[in-house]
Amino acid sequence: MNYSNYVLGDIADTFRGLPIPRARVSVENEIPYLHYGDIYKKYNYYFELSKHINDVIKICADEKIKKYQYLNTGDVVINLTSENYKDLGKSVFIRNDNGKLVSGMETTIIKFNSDLFDPLFLKYYFDTQYFYNDIMQYVRGMKVFRVNPKDLLRAKLPDIHISEQREIAKYIKSLDDKIEINIKINKNLEEMAHAIYKSWFVDFEFPDEDGEPYKFSDGEMVESELGFIPKGWEVKVIGDIIETTLGGTPSRKKKEYWNGEINWINSGKINDFRIILPSEKITDLGLSKSSTKILPKKTTVLAITGATLGQTSLLEIDSCTNQSVIGLIENNKISYTFIFPMIQYEINNLISRQTGGAQQHINKNDVNSFKIILPNLKILNSHNKIIREVYEKIAENLFENKALSDIRDTLLPKLMSGEIIVPIEE
Repeated sequence: MNYSNYVLGDIADTFRGLPIPRARVSVENEIPYLHYGDIYKKYNYYFELSKHINDVIKICADEKIKKYQYLNTGDVVINLTSENYKDLGKSVFIRNDNGKLVSGMETTIIKFNSDLFDPLFLKYYFDTQYFYNDIMQYVRGMKVFRVNPKDLLRAKLPDIHISEQREIAKYIKSLDDKIEINIKINKNLEEMAHAIYKSWFVDFEFPDEDGEPYKFSDGEMVESELGFIPKGWEVKVIGDIIETTLGGTPSRKKKEYWNGEINWINSGKINDFRIILPSEKITDLGLSKSSTKILPKKTTVLAITGATLGQTSLLEIDSCTNQSVIGLIENNKISYTFIFPMIQYEINNLISRQTGGAQQHINKNDVNSFKIILPNLKILNSHNKIIREVYEKIAENLFENKALSDIRDTLLPKLMSGEIIVPIEE
């Protein structure tokens, strides 16, 4: 990598995000708020707003929020704080399609003021190991790592002409655009699957023998301990109809238990939309010397303690889990296509059984003894035929995105260093 005579401070201004106390953040109000944790997702455009500023801030927002704290198209936001060393310096390029937008004080807003560098190109440069190595020399902290915004201004910039910068950014953006499309498709598919689940198994409007909505067409309902349900359906406890498995963690003191070939996830991984990569890998010995077990792909996984309590996801790979995760395994009668949305729909009722003081949790018995309405086999099979195709398409898009991300991350440093040249259009 050849560096120019410029540093970031020569071509950009940096501003801290808005100091908003956590207690004043909610998801119900109007001003979008970019949390530093969102940047970990490594989206190159920021198109999912997770939180909003509440009414207390909103009432006098224009007076309290300085003009430079609003994010505009072309700004880049960099994460300054993390408990994970590798998450420092992650960034997003702002394409602000949502009106006013602000970010938290754990971030730095970069506003470019030079025609010598393309903002999107620099965002991609911030994704490279070159930039990461440069700013890591300024990291402070032990348990929580931080970078001072003033130190970011000392970051070196590559010696690449603006025309070539734009072509590099255009090429990498084409990969990101496809990734973004797949993410949006998956969101729509997931919403459709949940809507069908609710219609069939909550509202009881599954197709009857004539293809008409069952309850609306006066299908016969019978009384049960969970209320009126369609005739032929039953109330069952999960443990009687679905195998549940609690994970475990091989001893960290035994190096020979780790860095093997067997996938293993911790409870934090359950935050993922779907699980296509492990947190770590363990060895055969680690598997045999611990209580963890290999769960087959399509197992529904549920976090049962701590900050991730109640989070659910679906394994798209065979994997072990730690002891804070319960797996619910499909069988030849009850498919994951029913188990996964059922757990997601019932999760609040499950969490209501939580115990513990500061560390709230549910246990395996809470899950096993939880009562659900079980449809008859015919309806389960009909639902499975429809939803399996939806869920398989979601998985296909996720693995395609993984491949596209790998291509992007492999090409990016080579394009930056000049090892690979992108033809410049006249």
